[in-house]
Amino acid sequence: MKKRIVSLLLIMTLALTMTFGASGFASAASQGKITEAFEKCGDYIYETVTEPIFGSIGGEWVMYGLAQAGYPMSDEYIAKYQASVEKAVREGYRGVPGQLHDRKYTEYSRVIVAYAALGLNPTDIAGYNMVEKLADFDSVVWQGINGPIWALRALDAGNYDIPEVSGIENVTTRQKLINYILSNQLDDGGWNLYYSESSDASENAKQKAQLKGDPDLTGMAMTALAPYRSQTKVKAALDKAVKCLSSMQNSDGGYTAWGASSSESISQAICGLTSVGINPNTDSRFKKNGKSLVDALLSFYDEKTGGFRHVNTASGGYEPVVNQMATEQAYYALAAYKNTVPDKTTISNAVKSGSTSVKVTWKKAPSSSACTGYQVILATNSGFTKNVKKVVVSGRSTVSKKVTGLSKGKTYYVKVRAYKTVNGVKVYGAYSSVKKVKL
Repeated sequence: MKKRIVSLLLIMTLALTMTFGASGFASAASQGKITEAFEKCGDYIYETVTEPIFGSIGGEWVMYGLAQAGYPMSDEYIAKYQASVEKAVREGYRGVPGQLHDRKYTEYSRVIVAYAALGLNPTDIAGYNMVEKLADFDSVVWQGINGPIWALRALDAGNYDIPEVSGIENVTTRQKLINYILSNQLDDGGWNLYYSESSDASENAKQKAQLKGDPDLTGMAMTALAPYRSQTKVKAALDKAVKCLSSMQNSDGGYTAWGASSSESISQAICGLTSVGINPNTDSRFKKNGKSLVDALLSFYDEKTGGFRHVNTASGGYEPVVNQMATEQAYYALAAYKNTVPDKTTISNAVKSGSTSVKVTWKKAPSSSACTGYQVILATNSGFTKNVKKVVVSGRSTVSKKVTGLSKGKTYYVKVRAYKTVNGVKVYGAYSSVKKVKL
């Protein structure tokens, strides 16, 4: 789905900010810095891509990102994009109306994903049903693992049923797509475009052992599989993929793939991790030398324009300047982060409410913040390792909790963090400051 830009890159550097949750010296990008980059990047895209078109750059990913971010696009802006897609559908690939490509079925998936995000109908574009194109499983998987990953993403984007189409022998089902993606997972837990499954089991095993996971494709596969984690095999594959992404992370927090260290690899990893309930900014598995994945992505951010660079050092014919593809992917990765990871919570008070109970209050998460509920944590030491008690509070509007069953006469340290449930998993934001109360 995504075009690869191959270039060599020297290891990037980036400044650190304060964090919670991992090792004592670990860092995470501040909420303010993330929000600033996110908002300015949205403005940059909207103001520079004035004529959104059918296409992988300046087209579907622009519309998908803006829609996911809730950016206030004008009706005229959306209409321009629709007109371009309808023109492409009417004219057709190689002059065949209704056909966007005769082999690359990710062309259809990409449009479906964008249309679903915009609230538009991909089953009737200039009289043609784009979802119907995904009914032929053999056509979907022709281009390899990219095909089923994005077909599954497309179908789930709008919870679309797979239409019945006469003459198709191998009809697509969601389970077939899932099974195909699972069967292509490498031994290290990742996915790679170069893996080519055959009827020779020994050759498949050899490839899976020799090839290494690619961070971009691994993140994409995780995002597609995440809604199906209730399936035992899917959960096992996702757990393995998480370990793979962590193990291949560079010392600077980013990734090197195909000989290049680029922002796009980080963007796809962020999307994959947030889809499975992992905060890529605070999770200790994704901090290397104090640098988180979000830190790494923001090192490519151009504060002057709001765009993102593909590389941070001139190499391979690419300059460290704002790059359109890198910007589009970084923006929808930040949208995924903002839609998934709650803002840091502010604790108001923690007071004694009986000899063995404490009443904790905090500020309600803003409506703009992803939030399903809160977690209150108490312990008898400031490191939160002794006599730890965790209480989950459902609902964004609930801002207090009486915690009972504590030890009389003990001093407790208290903190709170918000969470959002994503694909059945709680994604936690950063902890609040700490309050202290003696019973």
